[in-house]
Amino acid sequence: MRILQVTPYFAPAWAYGGPPRVMFDYAVGLARRGHEVDVLTTDVLDGKRRATPRDEVLDGVRVLRLPNVSNSLAWRTKKYQPRGLVSRLAREIGRYDIVHVTDTRTALTAATYVAARTRNVALCLSAHGSLPSSAGVRGVVKRIYDAALVRPMMERAALLLAQTEHEARLYASFGAAADRIRLLPLPVGLDQVPEFREVGKFRRRLALDVRVRVILFLGRINRLKGLDLLIEAVAPLLDERTVLVVVGRDDGQLGEIVERFRSHLDDGRIRLVGPLYGADRFAAYADADVFCLTPRHYEETSVAALEAAACGTPIVVSEQSDIPGLAASGGGHVVPLEPSAIAAAVAETLERGAEMGRAAQDLVRRQHDRDTVVKLLERYLSDAVDRRSA
Repeated sequence: MRILQVTPYFAPAWAYGGPPRVMFDYAVGLARRGHEVDVLTTDVLDGKRRATPRDEVLDGVRVLRLPNVSNSLAWRTKKYQPRGLVSRLAREIGRYDIVHVTDTRTALTAATYVAARTRNVALCLSAHGSLPSSAGVRGVVKRIYDAALVRPMMERAALLLAQTEHEARLYASFGAAADRIRLLPLPVGLDQVPEFREVGKFRRRLALDVRVRVILFLGRINRLKGLDLLIEAVAPLLDERTVLVVVGRDDGQLGEIVERFRSHLDDGRIRLVGPLYGADRFAAYADADVFCLTPRHYEETSVAALEAAACGTPIVVSEQSDIPGLAASGGGHVVPLEPSAIAAAVAETLERGAEMGRAAQDLVRRQHDRDTVVKLLERYLSDAVDRRSA
């Protein structure tokens, strides 16, 4: 197949979280299976730098980066405005069998949908947690936009990839036909996960004794991520033997966190580390006794949670960041977004950590291995292309 990915961010823009990593794994995995894969993306990298070069081949995948009008705007507000996108799509989309776009309400998604419809190219969408609406004025704007663009796109898409049953139901609520919706677990590159659980490196960095129990949050410090809710829930558990370690970049809420929980920061019960990438993040997973994530909105499955589980760390997540099969496997808890439920799950996990960690690791290796997921994606894409050609 000739496959085009269109995504606002791509390798090595790891500061943008899980989606660029997922799309990279899809692209490379499909290329290794013999497909022609191109990626059309923007030049975002982080808050100050842009990715280069504009045109390169990464692990067998051709990557074309269009310059954003404002890198700062993309970083602060997730508004991507790549120059030349419409003309590039108009010229080239017709030569592909299928185009795979990520996120729901971006300029890239809208332009790709229109171009694919115009040239009769099969369209695949990975929403990656972007489907829920909002409250207030923003919610009104979203509903108008959805009626004009998102609903028609859902009704006409050849394939809609959902991480969870919740996301699948959201697709259906937009009018998507059931036979176009497919569940696809997020991939984890197990070759990136250290073969042995190397403990101590991250703790030494923070001067933490091996007897201190570590509750780990890894994600953007943003109100939607619910770090404040997690702190409120686990605060009664924190003492000289149990600390909460926060790994991630400030995305608008750090000042509030520091002000509200200053006493916990001053006495060391909460440690702020900043963002970690590459091997450093795996060192954090390995030294954690439990990984926690409690977002306010439905972001569906978290790549960070899967990576932590792959390292043998048990997981506690809210229903808004579900890992299908986690609770049934015994590898962790999926709980309501309520302080008492979160606290109880964390307390139990701290007591049963090793046993639950092994179960979490087994689940990820069985369900989220990158090669297994890519094979399933390949089948879904092929079926979508065949239906389009019939």
